[in-house]
Amino acid sequence: MRKFFLGFLFFMLLTFSGRADAAGFGIYEWSARGNALGGAMVARADDPSAVAFNPAGMVQLEGTQMMFGFTAISPTADVTGYGIPAYLMADPFATTVSSTFFPPHFYYTRQISDNQWFGIGLFTRFGLGTEFEPDWFGRYNSYKGEIASVSVNPSWAWKVNDKLSLGAGIEGMYFAIDLRKRIPPISAYGLPENDSQLDGDSFGWGWNLGLLFKPVEDVRFGLTYRSTIEQEVKGDIKFGNPVPGLFPNTGAGGKITLPDLFSAGVFWQASPKLSFEVDAVLTRWSAYDKLTINYDDPVGGHDSTTYPKNWNDTWRYQIGIEYAMNENLDLRVGYIIDPSPIPDSTVDYLAPTNDRKLYSIGLGYRKGDWTYDFAYTYLDIKPREINGRPADFIYDSCQDNADAHLFGISLSRKF
Repeated sequence: MRKFFLGFLFFMLLTFSGRADAAGFGIYEWSARGNALGGAMVARADDPSAVAFNPAGMVQLEGTQMMFGFTAISPTADVTGYGIPAYLMADPFATTVSSTFFPPHFYYTRQISDNQWFGIGLFTRFGLGTEFEPDWFGRYNSYKGEIASVSVNPSWAWKVNDKLSLGAGIEGMYFAIDLRKRIPPISAYGLPENDSQLDGDSFGWGWNLGLLFKPVEDVRFGLTYRSTIEQEVKGDIKFGNPVPGLFPNTGAGGKITLPDLFSAGVFWQASPKLSFEVDAVLTRWSAYDKLTINYDDPVGGHDSTTYPKNWNDTWRYQIGIEYAMNENLDLRVGYIIDPSPIPDSTVDYLAPTNDRKLYSIGLGYRKGDWTYDFAYTYLDIKPREINGRPADFIYDSCQDNADAHLFGISLSRKF
């Protein structure tokens, strides 16, 4: 039964792995409690999701514990174009196709001695889902883009003494992309508008470290690091109407460097009922400087296509407050400032977003060995003016009315 459950869970993770509107394409929704606390869990790290937030925090978990759940994410945005070329024959106003994504999470921790802990987590760290109608005015740049991932992260924690704990883990990540756009008509060859789909996947490896320091009874400091992960994506590019020698269906692939990140947090137990945490997260998106697609057979007369990215490193700031109403019920609120890493010079319709703020509320209810966590987050994205780059089929336009609703649920049990 246990093997069936774990196999089914892994299938669900691969099926519903995250595709959402995040800063860049980072996903930080790793538990419902974490969502409600604005992700401020680096120094708190006192439930099984510590595997993701800070493995050193596993030393606070007695015996064997397990958590599983998901976050439902429903993003939307409008894009309005100005001076769109008449040949596109498109409405200058477009709205993303309505969709909901379900990045899941699962954690298992086990105390194996007085000072040793083992844990494993399955969760989503990168994802993107942006889709417009195939005939919208930006279709030659992108009309659908999906990035999906799932990480498997076995971890270990060591309690050095009552003040200091250390953690480390190995991360194996499955990564997949699905990018679609239309190809403009080529009058010289008498070719009408065409459709292209690039998809591929890969598996890459990384590692992570964690530290938890408790100088006094009511204060904790947390530090974590997650390494870059190289993904050698391999797949195919296919066309709605293949043209031998010009637009053939052929193998394609490329290398993507996923960024490393540093997280630091301070936790304060202000009273037996009230606690606070403030975190800062540095994601080094500058590792994502370009996207090069190589083709087995030339496409459009080229052996490869390179898209400059030149993304910027960003600092994400998080605060979470938890209040224990009684021994069974906790109330939570969170707030996040999350800047976009995408510069004006390379912003495109695959991710036409901007800086965002997140406002969260939630609760946790304990009954016996079970804990039930629920969270709601409203994600508000700042409007963005996009300067035209006709060579990339990007036009003077504005992204507006962009937001997302996130509903999270986690179930935990102590054994």
